[in-house]
Amino acid sequence: MKKHLASIGLSILIFALLSGVNVIIFRGMTAKNRLESRNDGEHTLNLLFSSLRDHEDFGKAIEAIQELKRKVLSIGLYAADGTSIFSWGDSPASYPSDGDQNSRPEGPDRIYIDNPRRDSIIMVFRSPKNRPPQPPPRGSDDRARERKEHAFFFDTLSKADTTYLEVVQTQFWQRERIQSVLFPLIEAAIAAMIAFVRFLIIRNSEYRTRIEEQKSLVVLGTAASTLAHEIKNPLMAIRLQASIIEKGFPEGTKREIGIITSEVERLAMLANHVNDYLRDPSGFPARVDPGEIAREVGMRLCGRSLVRETAAARFCILMDPERFRSVLENLVQNALESGTDGDEVAVEIQKAGGSIQIDVLDRGRGIEAENKKRAFDPFFTTKSKGTGIGLAICERFVHAAGGTISLENRSGGGVRTRIELPGVEA
Repeated sequence: MKKHLASIGLSILIFALLSGVNVIIFRGMTAKNRLESRNDGEHTLNLLFSSLRDHEDFGKAIEAIQELKRKVLSIGLYAADGTSIFSWGDSPASYPSDGDQNSRPEGPDRIYIDNPRRDSIIMVFRSPKNRPPQPPPRGSDDRARERKEHAFFFDTLSKADTTYLEVVQTQFWQRERIQSVLFPLIEAAIAAMIAFVRFLIIRNSEYRTRIEEQKSLVVLGTAASTLAHEIKNPLMAIRLQASIIEKGFPEGTKREIGIITSEVERLAMLANHVNDYLRDPSGFPARVDPGEIAREVGMRLCGRSLVRETAAARFCILMDPERFRSVLENLVQNALESGTDGDEVAVEIQKAGGSIQIDVLDRGRGIEAENKKRAFDPFFTTKSKGTGIGLAICERFVHAAGGTISLENRSGGGVRTRIELPGVEA
């Protein structure tokens, strides 16, 4: 739990750092775009004033230069009280004054206003405070003639307290919109990348843990298999000696010798089951007729065929024959040990879609709900003499063949153990 919380905290910290870098980069890009936009606006204004020196008014000055026609949307000149002196385009009829002239800066007051609706930027220039009055015209006749020809430039602009200019800035607004879309996408990508890396780290940690556990299980399994194999030899010797003793001793000792023989058989069966559980669950798959093997198991364990007539049709599954036989033997043996009459044990085989269902039925005590979840756990048993590994072997072999196995209580008493395996053509 501590490692989990630590990984979450580290992920949040890394995201915060990368997000901070992303914010700094985008702010720098935005500042750069705005600086370029304002420089372009200043260039447009200078170009306009240059054109005014050769033309009588703003309209003619703008029409004379293609770049100005493409960029300038509106122009307005306003007196100190906000009233309009000159208007071109759709500039406001009046512009609000800022009141006290003494609050003005010493130099010109420049304001930039974004107008995304028209992909433009509005530039407002206000004259500095204490602007000296314009001197009366004087000088040579040529200068007087030039001033008269360009009266608008020299007179109207000199009277304006506020200049309003709206300039198209298409590229600026395109970059702004692209950045507004990219920023959250990059933030989401950073979060997704950190989450994915964290997921990989956690999965790799889990895999390493599982590999270590599997190494231990392999060693334990090898030791258990070796131990089970080595136990068989002493058990055979004990069984042989018990039979010799039984022949040489009086009848009164046969009960005790029978107990020895019975316990030897139980240990031998446990050793065989352990070997079954540890060996390769897949084996050598082949086409198997489950009805045929069920009849063989029934004849050997019950002295009769367990397959009901409803399952007369021939079905085939793909599974190792010996492992399927081991599964049926374990299930039939459990049914016989459940307290049911041997005549009540049956096997039903039927087709369900592309699968083959094999049901082993009994009328025993049934299975309690709290034990149902643990029924397939190795060495879990409710029997006094059970090994608790039979159902675990069944589940292991069935799953290796691509099937499922389940237990459910039957109405009227008993248990239905259902095996479902992929069917193949007979």
